[in-house]
Amino acid sequence: MFSLSTKLEVEVSQVQYSTFRSALSQPVGSGNYPTILTIHGIYGLQEMDVHFTKRLASQGYVVLAHGWQSNEQDPADQDIVEGIRKAIAFLKQEEKALPDQVGLIGVCRGGSIAMIAAAHIKGLKASVSFYGQAYYPFLYNRKPVSPIDLVDQITQPMLLVHGEEDTIFAAQESVDYCSALKSRGKIGECKLYSGARHGFFLKGHRNYHQQASEEAWIVLSEFLKKHLPA
Repeated sequence: MFSLSTKLEVEVSQVQYSTFRSALSQPVGSGNYPTILTIHGIYGLQEMDVHFTKRLASQGYVVLAHGWQSNEQDPADQDIVEGIRKAIAFLKQEEKALPDQVGLIGVCRGGSIAMIAAAHIKGLKASVSFYGQAYYPFLYNRKPVSPIDLVDQITQPMLLVHGEEDTIFAAQESVDYCSALKSRGKIGECKLYSGARHGFFLKGHRNYHQQASEEAWIVLSEFLKKHLPA
């Protein structure tokens, strides 16, 4: 077991599985660790996303930043989920990975994807959505159902994080999603941050909010410690 204050040395490598180009961060040296798949936002896999995986890995996780846009800018939801299945299969084969201890974290569009994938992929121990979209403004064949309408299929604990000043996806979307989970007897936690806008969590984003981000890191770490302990 590692405490929240533990900082392990981390190595990062570029990896590819199927047609997906991604980044893998893991502690240096021997050992086996729980695994986390991260899902980036609509503007692609960026340096801030890799930095995010490095910080998670330093707490005792094998972390894969899944490049879900490797083939298309905004694939159909079902194709994104299938890509995530391939990413998890790859992650489970890593030498240091504990294959039965898998978590999922998404930011921005990735936060919405986390809501969707959490409903379709069984065996996840925990899922986290940062400022995701619970309601699609309109439905069509590539996005046939809003994430909030899939909550009946959720089986793992979920954490929803949102900035109160978000003008892209309103904070109420995370509130409603969390309420829908709880109304069905599922484990849902929601944390809102005053003064924080869309994208506040990752350092390097134009809306990065240092205080809210560091507070959210504590909440995230405690959530992972409880449901996906390192």
